[in-house]
Amino acid sequence: MVSASQMGAIVAATMTRNNKANESLSLSLLKSYEGGSALAIDSATYVESAHDANRSCLIPPFGVKVLQVMARSGKSYPAQFIALGDTYQMKPLHGCTSSPGACPDAGTILVFSRPTAAVPWTIVVEPSADNGDSVRLRGDGPDGTGAVAAPLPPAGLDANAAPAGVAKELQGYELTGHLGTLKSSDFTGTCWAIPDPRAAYVQYQKSLVDARETYSPAPGVVSYTTAAGSSVLSLFTLDFETTLVPIGAGASIDWISDPADPVTALLPTGGYSRIVEKGSLEIAAVVSGAGSADVSIIGAYGGVTSISGTSGSTGPSGGGGGGVLVSYAG
Repeated sequence: MVSASQMGAIVAATMTRNNKANESLSLSLLKSYEGGSALAIDSATYVESAHDANRSCLIPPFGVKVLQVMARSGKSYPAQFIALGDTYQMKPLHGCTSSPGACPDAGTILVFSRPTAAVPWTIVVEPSADNGDSVRLRGDGPDGTGAVAAPLPPAGLDANAAPAGVAKELQGYELTGHLGTLKSSDFTGTCWAIPDPRAAYVQYQKSLVDARETYSPAPGVVSYTTAAGSSVLSLFTLDFETTLVPIGAGASIDWISDPADPVTALLPTGGYSRIVEKGSLEIAAVVSGAGSADVSIIGAYGGVTSISGTSGSTGPSGGGGGGVLVSYAG
């Protein structure tokens, strides 16, 4: 069993390593404290940024003020704990300048996992939130706020259904433009936001490109009972895949790898008859019932993790007649 003070120390030490890894874009260091979808998203970000001359200044150092930690009880593995906190900006590196950004003190939700006692704790899910007090968790301590998580969710509440429900809602919104139980603020927040699939679809159509995006729940749902006791905080990852094809017979997509848009570095400049982008979208949601209307998204973190293309007959220099793309805005 890991104590509250130990959890706090693990978070602090991990943030120190995180700042060092971000400074040098060190994949080997990143892999020493991240796993799961967190590692997949951040690894791609490192690859995207590797050729930027200003790469050591791209991710300013930051810390996390821990507001609440909660661990699963028991001595068996795999072990897990969750930390809720607020980020704060630290002094920029020598030679770098730092702006506060749109949300300098964003909340963060960190899920740490440890499969065996022989390996270190790693962050596997890390969605951002508006602030660390977006949700509070219920513990089994005398006052209900102890460091050991309440073992069971409210009776009759199955948080495992939330990922498929959110995936279906996003799919329907992309195709129809109807939000359903989603909210417009899910796509427009300053501290966190889900990439807008409908806006991307419409923009691709204007570029003479047909886009189809699919979402599927990744294995594993992390759920903790909230302080109210009538709902759970559910954290899960959706894998997404976007397939792009040119509109028009014989056309190709002219893809431009542009340093000003780092994600484009995942695919070389060229003409393509088909492009497939894959990525991960981490979701933090409060689930209060069995229906999709009972899921309220309070945080997210995501990104494209790979881009592949099938070469076409022409490229940017040849004018393929299809769209000219820089990237999908994910």
